[in-house]
Amino acid sequence: MAKQRSITAMEPWTLASRRLKTNAVYQWKALRTVLDWTVWLYIVIPLLLLGLKFYYDWWTDPLPASWIAGPYILFLLPCILPVIMGMMHTWAEGGDILFLRQKSTWWKRLVLFGLLGYIIRSVLVTGFALLLVSPWLVRGYGLPVTLLLGFGLAVSVLSVLTALLRNRVHIAYGGWRRWGISLIVGILSIAAFGFTLYVLQLHYLICIGWAAILAVLATPLFLWRIHARHTFDRDVEVEGEIKLRLTALLLSRSVEKPTRSKRKRPLLFPRSGYFMKRKNGSQQIGAIAVKSLLRSRSHLTFYIQLTMVGLGASFVASQFGLFLIIVPVLYVILSYWLSMYWREFIEGDVPAMFSFRSEQLHKAAQHMVMVLCAVPGALWALAGGLVMTTPLLSIGLAAFGGLAAAYIGSIVILMTGWKEKRKQADAAEDMAGQ
Repeated sequence: MAKQRSITAMEPWTLASRRLKTNAVYQWKALRTVLDWTVWLYIVIPLLLLGLKFYYDWWTDPLPASWIAGPYILFLLPCILPVIMGMMHTWAEGGDILFLRQKSTWWKRLVLFGLLGYIIRSVLVTGFALLLVSPWLVRGYGLPVTLLLGFGLAVSVLSVLTALLRNRVHIAYGGWRRWGISLIVGILSIAAFGFTLYVLQLHYLICIGWAAILAVLATPLFLWRIHARHTFDRDVEVEGEIKLRLTALLLSRSVEKPTRSKRKRPLLFPRSGYFMKRKNGSQQIGAIAVKSLLRSRSHLTFYIQLTMVGLGASFVASQFGLFLIIVPVLYVILSYWLSMYWREFIEGDVPAMFSFRSEQLHKAAQHMVMVLCAVPGALWALAGGLVMTTPLLSIGLAAFGGLAAAYIGSIVILMTGWKEKRKQADAAEDMAGQ
């Protein structure tokens, strides 16, 4: 009790800082639900290393002439992200009403803390985006650093202005009016960003002047946001929505939403058929696992997304001579994810009602992963082959890639996917023998 301090004994900046820390911990825990050690080891760390290598090469090696043939404003388009996606915090909570009536100045400081935090975050995000594309802008197009600084200043101010407008709309309106006015604000923010790109081509001092105009336009909204206390209830609701945005996004990828559909049969395998004859019980179990994945909305969506991301990665890696490094890693990632799905499938409620021999589960797991790895593996090899070889040889490379993906998948599933169920099956066999 001695270590805990009541809210009334705190300063507003201390309270806001504690809420900022609590929110950061909450968001990190939400990210950890999808970024486990396997994702870090097989996806995040390899991508970071490849990104650092490419970035170093952009500063040291000659840049491809085809990449800088177009206008330089194309490389500045990523800077629009903080303009169209920024949301400011007020750090308001429902219980604050108990002491804000007695400490009226606290509300201004809490909101000011949120505004200053958003300004710093906007500057950092814009600066990071410009830092990523600076090798192409500085070395490729010969742009001065002062021009990039002026553009970054204008984008940061525009981001703050749009965040204030978006906050005002979310607080003052609801229902269809909120969505309609938000759409208008989004269109105006995109138009203002386009005008920023236009004045940047004239002179960087004009871009700085445009930033000053945007700052003047944002000042009344800034002052209103600090002094507005009648919006406390809506501020609490909006703050809760902002805090749960990441959690809702993560859950939308893993939780299937109930949908109203007039179809009584699934689109894939509507008559419970299969594309090949099943000669034994192992293939029947494997076929059920394949159809179960393809009929699951969340799993099928991730399967398609992983295939599309692999296509892009294979195409880009082939241009830099990294095809033989990236594509096998993609095969391993896909196989490991399928092994986790197999474990989820075979340990489900329905399969748990039956007892299978370990050899059956082994062959069924291999059948499932070989079927589901073959098509993405062939597509990834085809994408790389179109860059490295002729179209005719690319078809042969696609066939080899599909077989290689199926073989790697069978090895991965052998090591991971069916071990736990095999132990249970072997234990059941031992008990039956006794």
